[in-house]
Amino acid sequence: MRGRQTVAAAVLTAAALVAGTIGAAQPARAITLKEAQAQLKALQQRLANDKAVLAQTQTSLGQKRQTIVAMHQSLDSTTKQLDQALNWEATLTRRLTHKQQEIATTRRQLSHDQATLSGALVAIEQEGPGGYLNVVFGAQSFSDFEARIGLLSQIISADVAVLGDVQRAETSLEQEQNALVSARRQYAAAADVQRQAKSALSQQIAYQRDAIAALDETYAQQQTAVHSDEGSSAEIEQIIQSLASHGTGSGINGIHFIWPVVGPITSPFGYRVDPVTHQYALHTGIDIGVPMGTPIHAAASGKVIVAQWLNGYGYTIIIDDGGGIANLYAHQERFAVSVGQEVQQGQLIGYAGMTGWATGPHVHFEVRINGKPVNPAPYMPPMP
Repeated sequence: MRGRQTVAAAVLTAAALVAGTIGAAQPARAITLKEAQAQLKALQQRLANDKAVLAQTQTSLGQKRQTIVAMHQSLDSTTKQLDQALNWEATLTRRLTHKQQEIATTRRQLSHDQATLSGALVAIEQEGPGGYLNVVFGAQSFSDFEARIGLLSQIISADVAVLGDVQRAETSLEQEQNALVSARRQYAAAADVQRQAKSALSQQIAYQRDAIAALDETYAQQQTAVHSDEGSSAEIEQIIQSLASHGTGSGINGIHFIWPVVGPITSPFGYRVDPVTHQYALHTGIDIGVPMGTPIHAAASGKVIVAQWLNGYGYTIIIDDGGGIANLYAHQERFAVSVGQEVQQGQLIGYAGMTGWATGPHVHFEVRINGKPVNPAPYMPPMP
């Protein structure tokens, strides 16, 4: 995708030109190794860019998912606050109703008391202008006189007290009623604010879900692009097929390899779940675990045809051994040889590292026949 066909076509054309003529009247110019390396480098750069974009999209997805989780938490909190406001509003409404009933009852009781006292006073006043005096001086004895004075005082005091109670009770009840009305209005206003916040959060959550769905689709497309461009092995295969020597591969038995480094086999040739990409795929070589900076030696004599960064493989050297056979040494820390250099078996070519896709320092070693990876194990001597 995105230019991959152009690169593939150029490399395959180069393969045909190296193998022989294309058959045109005017033979086309064969692609050079330098040109092929430049095209491969551009392809690997695009793949690296695609992976960077994919990583950014993945990061953005993670951030948006965290955002929507936080929004859900905020929505839950807002919903609880709304429920509390509504509950308090309902409670205050009930209290207000009860208080209004209490006010009405108190007013009826006070009216009754006041009517009773007023009746007593009216009865006294009906005695005429001297009603109060007639009541007092109509006593038959001194003790009766004292009793009448006391009774009259009580009636007058009670009437004054009842009037004061009525005023105080009405004032207190009105204050309580006003406080309840004010509190209910406040909770009603708070409930409106929470409703608006809840509505806004719900809209934001819906928006974020749409954004996540769109990013998921973009991420899937980017994954497809990366997987499509990811074939470092295919690019290496094309380079070797087009620029390395061509043969049937039957001469491999005539080439005796040595181990490029000495160490434990941490991952053999074959299908496995890749520790970096977590994809089930062919592991095209043998991984040999060695410390950083361990010297790497040529497994066989030949010509260096690639010494560059290859995405996934990191710093990589490919040596054309002749007869269609090539060796690949990946994840190097640095090189000790350069493209075009003839090397002898056992010669120092680089130093082990963990560049590219690697979880630790090691050497990834491949044997390829006409560009196709084969299991090196049957062609290797026992590990020293």
